[in-house]
Amino acid sequence: MLAVLLPTFWADLYGDTLNVTTDQLALLALKSHVTHDPRNLLETNWSTTTTVCNWIGVTCSSRHRRVTALNFSKMGLTGTIQPHLGNLSFLASFDIRHNSFHGSLPIELVNLRQLKILNLDNNSFSGEIPSWFGSFAKLENLFLHCNNFSGLIPSSLGNLSKLETLFLCENNLKGQIPAAIGNLTNLKYLYLDQNQLSGEIPSNIGRLTSLMHLDLSLNNLTGKIPSIIGNLTSMEELSLSQNNLTGRIPTLPPSLLWLFVSGNKLDREIPSSVCNLSSIRNLDLSRNNLVGVIPECLGNLTLSVLHMNLDMNNFLGKIPTTLFPKSCLLRSFRTNSNQLEGPIPRSLVNCRDLELLDLGNNKLNDTFPSWSEKLKNLQILDLRSNRFHGKIPNPEFESAFHHMKIIDLSDNDFSGCLPTKFFKKLNAIIHGTQKKGEAEYMRYEYSTINKYYEESLLVTTKGLEMELTKILTTLTVIDFSKNRFSGEIPEIIGELGSLIVLNFSHNSLTGPIPSSFSNLSNLESLDLSSNKLQGRIPEQLVNLDFLQVLNLSLNNLTGLIPRSNHFDTFTNDSYSGNFGLCGFPLSKGCGNDQNLEQSTTKIDDTRRELNWKFSILMGYGCGLVFGLSMGYIVFTTGRPWWFIQIIEKFQQKYVGRKIPASGRRKTH
Repeated sequence: MLAVLLPTFWADLYGDTLNVTTDQLALLALKSHVTHDPRNLLETNWSTTTTVCNWIGVTCSSRHRRVTALNFSKMGLTGTIQPHLGNLSFLASFDIRHNSFHGSLPIELVNLRQLKILNLDNNSFSGEIPSWFGSFAKLENLFLHCNNFSGLIPSSLGNLSKLETLFLCENNLKGQIPAAIGNLTNLKYLYLDQNQLSGEIPSNIGRLTSLMHLDLSLNNLTGKIPSIIGNLTSMEELSLSQNNLTGRIPTLPPSLLWLFVSGNKLDREIPSSVCNLSSIRNLDLSRNNLVGVIPECLGNLTLSVLHMNLDMNNFLGKIPTTLFPKSCLLRSFRTNSNQLEGPIPRSLVNCRDLELLDLGNNKLNDTFPSWSEKLKNLQILDLRSNRFHGKIPNPEFESAFHHMKIIDLSDNDFSGCLPTKFFKKLNAIIHGTQKKGEAEYMRYEYSTINKYYEESLLVTTKGLEMELTKILTTLTVIDFSKNRFSGEIPEIIGELGSLIVLNFSHNSLTGPIPSSFSNLSNLESLDLSSNKLQGRIPEQLVNLDFLQVLNLSLNNLTGLIPRSNHFDTFTNDSYSGNFGLCGFPLSKGCGNDQNLEQSTTKIDDTRRELNWKFSILMGYGCGLVFGLSMGYIVFTTGRPWWFIQIIEKFQQKYVGRKIPASGRRKTH
C-alpha cells in the first residue's frame, strides 16, 4: 500500500513546488519592471530567501500555497505589467489602484481564469480595453477608471454574467454604449461618465434590474432618456448630466436618492412623477430648457431632499410657499437664471440648515429678506440681478449672519447707507474659519462609494459671467454693486480681515476711501469705480500684498497715486476718470508735488519686493476653479482690461491656463 501512495505524494509535492516557483518567477518579473518604488517596499521585502506568501502585497491560499491575491494599491509604484503575470493561475484578486503603471495590458493576462476582482484605477494605462476581458467568466468587479484607455467599449464585456461593478469612467472612450451591456443582469454599479461616448442610451439597459447606480454624465449622448429606466426599482443614483439629451423627464424609479440631469436640453414642465421621489436627497434639474411653474408638490420632497438645483431653465411665476414646510431639510436651494417673480417665500425660514440660497438673475420683487438672519448656517446669499429694493435693515439677533461668507446683492435697487451693523455681524469674514493651507471645498458626500456633490456659483462682473465650479470654504465675497447706496463707506469694512473680493462699484457713495482698508490683508479684488468718492488714495493701500485687481475709476479722487513695486503693476485703467489724480502710471505729473512724491512714497523697495513675493508664495488664495463665458469683443480687443485682468489672474492662480490680455498688465 505504501508503495502505491509514495509516488503520488512525491508527484503532488513536486507539482506544488513547481507551481510556487512559477508564481515567484512571475512576481520577480513584475518587480524587475517597476522603475520607481519610492518606499523600496518591493526591493527590501521581495527576497528569494523567503516564500512569496510572506511578500508584501501577496496573499496565498492555505492549501496549495499559490498566489491568490495581489494588492499594491497606493504604493506609488511606476512600471509596466509583464506577460509573466498570466502564469498566476490561482489569482482571484489583482489590485494596483492609485499607482503610475502605464502602457498596455499583455494578452497573457487572459489566462487568469480565476479572477474575480480587477482594479487598475488611477494609473496611466493606455490603448484599447482588451476584448479578451470578456473571457474572465468569474469576474465580479472591474475597475478601469481614471486611466487613458481609448477606443470603443468592447461588446465582449457583455459576457461577464457575474459582473456586479463596472467602472470605466474618466478615460477617452468613444463610440456608443454597446447593447451587450444589457446582458449584465447582476450589475449594481455602472459608471461610464467623463468619456466621449455618443449615440443614444440603449433601451435594453432596462434589463439591468439589479442596477443601483448609473452614471453616464459628461459624455456626448443624444436622444431621450429611456422610459424603461422607470422600471429599475433598485436604482438609487441616476447621473446623466452634461450630455445632449432631449425630450421630457420620464417617470423615474421611486427609489432614487440622487438625480442629476443638469446640462442637457430637456424640455417641457417638471412631471408630477418627480414629486413621488419621496426619498430623494439631491435633485439637480439645472441648465435645461424646462418651462412652466415650479410644482407646489415639490414641497413633498423637502422632507428628504438636501439640495435642490433648478438653475438656468425657463421657470415662470412665483416660488411656491409650500416648497418649504416646517420640517424642511434643505441645505442648498438654487433657482438662478430663470424668470421667477414676486417675493421670496417667508417659509424659507423653516429650512434651518440652509447654507446656500441662490435666487440671482430672476425678476423677484421684494425688500431685503431680514428674516434670513434666523438661518444660522447660511453661508452664501445670492440675490443679484433682480428687483429688490429698499434699505438693508439692522440685524436683530446676536448670531445673525455669523457664518455668511459670500453675499451678492448686485444689480438691484437697494438704497440708503451701507449697513454698518450688518457688516459687524459677519464673523466668518472678520475672523476667518479655516487655517491657511487647508484646501476644503464646499461639497457634500453622497452615494455609498464616497462621491461628492460640489456646489458651484455664478458670478457676474460688469457683464462678464463666470462660474466657480468649485467653491473653496475660504472664499469670501461682498458685492453690493449696481444699486443706489449712498453716503460714506463705513470704517468697519476694514475689520473684514478675511475678505477676498469687495465690489461697491456703480453706486452713489461719497467721502474718502477709508484708510482702514489697509487691514484687508487677504483682499485680491477691489472695485470702487463709478461712485462719487473724494480725497486721496490712502497710502496704506500699498500694504495689500495680495491685491491683483484694483478699479478706482470714475470717481472724484485727487492727489498723488501711491507707489510701490506691487502697486506699480496697475495700469491707467485703474484710475481713469479721476481728473484730480496725478503721478505714475498716469501721464499727468503732479507739478510741485513731485518732491512730495519722493518723501511721502519713500519705501524700502528691496524690503517691499521681498515681502510681496514672499506673501504671494505663501498665499493660499481663494482656490477657485472657473468656468468662463465671454463675448467676442472681449477676446478680440482685450477690452475692457478689467475683465481680462480678472480672468488672467484667476486663471493663472486657480486653473493654470492663461487667457491673453493684450499686454494690459505691466510686469517688473
